[in-house]
Amino acid sequence: MALFSFAQKVNAKDSLERQFRVLFISSYGFSNAAVPEQLKGFEAGIDGINVDICYEFMDADKYYGGMDIQNFDKYLKYKIYSVRSYDLIVASDDSALRYVINNRNELFPDTPLVFMGVSNKTEAMTAAAMKNATGITEIPDFEGNYALMKKLFPGRDHLNVVVDATIAGQGDYVEYMKFKDENPDIKSTVINTSYYTANGLKELLGSLGDDDIILFLDFARDGDGNSYSLANASDFMSTYAPDVPIMRLASSDIEHGVLGGISYSFYDAGWIAGDAAKRIILGENADDMPLMTSTVTTPYFEQGSMDHFGIKYSMLPDGSQVLNEHKNLAKFYRENTMLSNLVIVIVLLMIAIIFILNITNAKRKRLMRTDFLTQMPNRMKLIEDMNQTIGLQMPYGLIMLDVDHFKDINDTYGHKVGDEIIAGVGERLKKLSKNQLHFARLGGDEFSGLFTSPSNEKAKKICESIIKSTKAPFKTSAGELKLTVSIGCAMYPLDVEDPNKVMESADSALYVTKENGRNGYTLFDSIDKT
Repeated sequence: MALFSFAQKVNAKDSLERQFRVLFISSYGFSNAAVPEQLKGFEAGIDGINVDICYEFMDADKYYGGMDIQNFDKYLKYKIYSVRSYDLIVASDDSALRYVINNRNELFPDTPLVFMGVSNKTEAMTAAAMKNATGITEIPDFEGNYALMKKLFPGRDHLNVVVDATIAGQGDYVEYMKFKDENPDIKSTVINTSYYTANGLKELLGSLGDDDIILFLDFARDGDGNSYSLANASDFMSTYAPDVPIMRLASSDIEHGVLGGISYSFYDAGWIAGDAAKRIILGENADDMPLMTSTVTTPYFEQGSMDHFGIKYSMLPDGSQVLNEHKNLAKFYRENTMLSNLVIVIVLLMIAIIFILNITNAKRKRLMRTDFLTQMPNRMKLIEDMNQTIGLQMPYGLIMLDVDHFKDINDTYGHKVGDEIIAGVGERLKKLSKNQLHFARLGGDEFSGLFTSPSNEKAKKICESIIKSTKAPFKTSAGELKLTVSIGCAMYPLDVEDPNKVMESADSALYVTKENGRNGYTLFDSIDKT
């Protein structure tokens, strides 16, 4: 019996006023180091809509037997029958996806599905082929990591690939064997920890020598039935093979004796899944979103292991993140012995380091506050500017702007054209910016403008200049397209006494513009507030 029916495409008013319900099923629990990063990324990706996320954790790395799955099934069905209505299902990692696939027809046949962190690419493709489903696979960068291993350790030519018999472990094993088939010259041994006793693993790890490297994919349990967290597994391997480099292809727990690698980013994957979930809730068809199979990676390494194996930062890939990185001027000096004067070295280094850190921090700060598509300030920057204005007790006004019928543009011409429209609107708004007026993209087709020294005359002039600037057709890959915009404006203290209520009031004015047929603007002081 089907329990759910998905509330079909929603409008802007729904996304603000209605609370959407999401069931998030994770294969593991919070003790698994990957899970917190996945959840942070997912919540950041779905941010911007009113959503209630119900998290359920299978703890499949600890409770993986048939009875365990049955008990989870009973527990989840009890909760599902109590709630009976979800707008979207999320499955994180292989066990959760397999559970959803096996039970979807019974529990939520018509509810959209988004999955992530799935190691078994074949199973991910099967899931993505289902109606109303899409996701992102967990694709380790075997090729990039193997090239890095040869560069860092040219004398070590034997790869020991550590996996286990979990669903995720077998998925990683399949993907590695595909890579091995494409590179038959690689000398490797697969170590399935589920087939060895703890003592057997100790003996095996202790036998590794100068030509060995460990590629740590999965190690959740051994043949004795012992369970291991990522930290425990890392400590185990580094304790019994202390002089063998341990490479890991995932960003969680790159410490505990693990050197690192070009790592799959759980946070970034979570963000991508969250963004897909948001787009589906707001009306986009999951079937129009292809399965994402490209690698989502960042190079991560740990300073202690780098020191142990004599690895310098200059030997690492560009953009590498080093955990516990040294910030020791004396060490830097020892590596630059050609400089004869220690005082000059320290002074020059301090100046250089401060300069580099300032540039890096400024660039990072700028990137975090810039919208990628339009290169305009983003929501974070707008909120910061608002808070700064409020802190200075300065009067200010806020413009809220939506592109009318933007969803129809996406549906008719595709997201490429939709992105071109958004970029075009952003360019025209940037041309209107001046000392006392700055625009930002909030997300989707939403833009905002912050201006100081507010007045009704100034607000009208800004709104009319926006409408005028967007009247001319926009050049896109589908030809020239015309569009209109809807605008709402509120000012402090002219319209509201509380400076923190300006955005809410501007949104209310924008809503009135849409109710009155769009293609215009509304000032907050002109609307009926009864």
